[in-house]
Amino acid sequence: MKKIVLALSLCASSALLANESNYEWEFTPTIGGTVYEGNMDLDGAFTFGARLAKNLPENWWLDQVEFGYDYQDSVGLRKKAKRVHGANKPSVNSYYINLVKNLVNFTDNFKLYGLVGMGYMDYSAKVDHQNYDNGFGQYGAGLKYYWTDNFATKLEVRDTISFHKGDNVMFYSLGFAADIGKRYEEPAPAPAPVIGDEDGDGVPDNLDKCPGTPAGVVVDANGCEKIIRLELGVNFAFNSAELKPTGIQKVKEIAQFLSEHPDYSVVLDGYTDSTGSEAYNMKLSQRRAQSVANALMQLGVPASKITTHGYGEADPIASNDTPEGRAQNRRVDAKFRK
Repeated sequence: MKKIVLALSLCASSALLANESNYEWEFTPTIGGTVYEGNMDLDGAFTFGARLAKNLPENWWLDQVEFGYDYQDSVGLRKKAKRVHGANKPSVNSYYINLVKNLVNFTDNFKLYGLVGMGYMDYSAKVDHQNYDNGFGQYGAGLKYYWTDNFATKLEVRDTISFHKGDNVMFYSLGFAADIGKRYEEPAPAPAPVIGDEDGDGVPDNLDKCPGTPAGVVVDANGCEKIIRLELGVNFAFNSAELKPTGIQKVKEIAQFLSEHPDYSVVLDGYTDSTGSEAYNMKLSQRRAQSVANALMQLGVPASKITTHGYGEADPIASNDTPEGRAQNRRVDAKFRK
């Protein structure tokens, strides 16, 4: 028995050494025993064998197709068995195929699996004129623990049921499983779709709500030109270019941005509502833009980084028919250029 165990261990070790992290097959030498149903004239015997399983990593309902062989030498006889024909005690060769499925993953290394299969038992001798040679079906379960990436031990119990008389023989075994052979290639991930940035503003085209932004323009997260807007209806008195204290915070935002981005300059575009003459509104809008420029210079922004334009009552952003709309149209828009 010691020689058999040593041989099985050497087989498992050889398979392990031959493996180079490519796992198409699993090879499992086994040792164990049997328990025969009470109505049979046979008693348990030491068993050894081997399994070769095809791993099926891409199959969702089945993990392995397994081919197995077990050998029992000198099967014991019960007291009622009188004679053995052809040998002192029969030996048994079992051949079978199993379908194996992992049922529970307790951890990454520790698993419970189940199996169903069928096979054939070949006895070397009759016992009291009874020939036990027969096909069988079987089911079972086992615990599998991985000690390394490709080597595991398996504790397994199988119950075989004879097709002819329905006799049961239970096999229990300890296996030494090693993964060998070429591993299935991992499917290559689908290439990520290439999303361009046609206008070069740093916002992908699929997120850009303002395509075609001119080069050098500062944009927001939507790809639209970044504007810090001072609503003059709030920050200026009516018909005045003097900035109220409430507008200073907006001016500080402009100055802060320019401080954090010293390679940018600011363009101040002044606007009015439609009240008054067009010529007067052009001058008023320019004065208001200049008022913001003066406040920026007081905060340390160089005059060379500031450009002002007055556009009068052009480009309204709201209706001039209501006081609220006119208040919104009286504004200075701060835009940034590189």
